[in-house]
Amino acid sequence: MSETKKKNISGFIGIVGPTNSGKSTLLNALVGRKISIVSSKVQTTYRGVSGILNSGDGQFVFTDTPGYQRHPERVAQLLNLVADQKASGCDAVLWVFDASSIRVFDQILKLKEKIKNLKRQDLSFCVLNKVDKIDKLKLLPLIQSVWELGLFKEVVPVSAKKSSGVDRLVNILNPVLPEGEKFYPEDSISDRNTDFHLSEFIREKIYQATHQEVPYSSWIEIQRWATTATEQPKSKVETIHATIHVDSDSRKGILIGKKGEMLKKIGTEARKDIEMFLGKHICLKLHVDVQPKWKEDARFLNRYLELE
Repeated sequence: MSETKKKNISGFIGIVGPTNSGKSTLLNALVGRKISIVSSKVQTTYRGVSGILNSGDGQFVFTDTPGYQRHPERVAQLLNLVADQKASGCDAVLWVFDASSIRVFDQILKLKEKIKNLKRQDLSFCVLNKVDKIDKLKLLPLIQSVWELGLFKEVVPVSAKKSSGVDRLVNILNPVLPEGEKFYPEDSISDRNTDFHLSEFIREKIYQATHQEVPYSSWIEIQRWATTATEQPKSKVETIHATIHVDSDSRKGILIGKKGEMLKKIGTEARKDIEMFLGKHICLKLHVDVQPKWKEDARFLNRYLELE
């Protein structure tokens, strides 16, 4: 008798939850490399980005989304909408919460209706992240309390930063994803093009290097790529030109810094990540431009955030 050929599964999994719960770190841990930028500041993720995990069983497409938040600012409200749109089209959802936060259970309760309405219980999973920061004696009662809410198929403790418990997530998702062919080629790691990732790496360094409203007032545009010969005749280094758009002259001054030191720092740190991502040496040239009131331009925001 011939063996029955095992059918492949292929599906989309939304990674959602409040700000600063470690969603982007979880995505990177699941895929095994840096796909989504991370920061200790809130509201780092603006546009959804998917990381692709190919396994012997099929293809898992994990979609990182902006963190849910209650904030009157227009951009914050639009980011909630981005998260809703990205997650609603997924086959299953991982709800990620910071287990070490004293407000974690309240956060889950506040999102209770959204959790119930976004996906069925058997397609919703609670990921209690950052368990490396919580006393184990407190963790077990928390898991029990969350389970008793009846919102999730499973409650899974993980430490995305240490990649602990991540493999279990893949295993429990396997049975709930639909059968089907892979959506992306075997060698794909993301649904985004290279320019998107390069601009995100630069934005991440702005978040890390600056404070207050500067990171939230910036967006990055990759202008062009060029190839220049180096001192070694047979080698060539690509030059990437990127423009950082900010909404005021004062923030432009902060980004450039005294004698250009801040911009140099951002460029140096971003270049390291870009080179690791591309697997080759590059020259990164940054320029700062003022685009007044870009956050108030509804048409631009909808286009930038890719809202339907």
